[in-house]
Amino acid sequence: MSIDINIESQQARFLRCIGEPTRLRIIKLLSEGEKHVADICQAIGKDQPLVSHHLRALRECGIVSARQETQKVYYRLCDKGMASLVMLTGDIVAKLAPCQPGETCFEEKLP
Repeated sequence: MSIDINIESQQARFLRCIGEPTRLRIIKLLSEGEKHVADICQAIGKDQPLVSHHLRALRECGIVSARQETQKVYYRLCDKGMASLVMLTGDIVAKLAPCQPGETCFEEKLP
């Protein structure tokens, strides 16, 4: 079996991009449909500069797209499969009971 390192690098970058709690919240919110920046800020309880920073990262990874209408910028998911991916990972995490904050998952836990 041949492994494409370029694809794996892109996958790792993609997973790092969505692997941030605020970005996951934004993705979940946008799975409901297109939203204005102010609506995103209000829904997730974060200030506009921070939300804009995360939206920029999501845009650079090709996860969201933006359109401007007069003074307002609206964001939407580029691929509807993104919403399914986020929901699926939530289900998996609930089943696996992963490490708690402060724990290292890859180390053996000693009794």
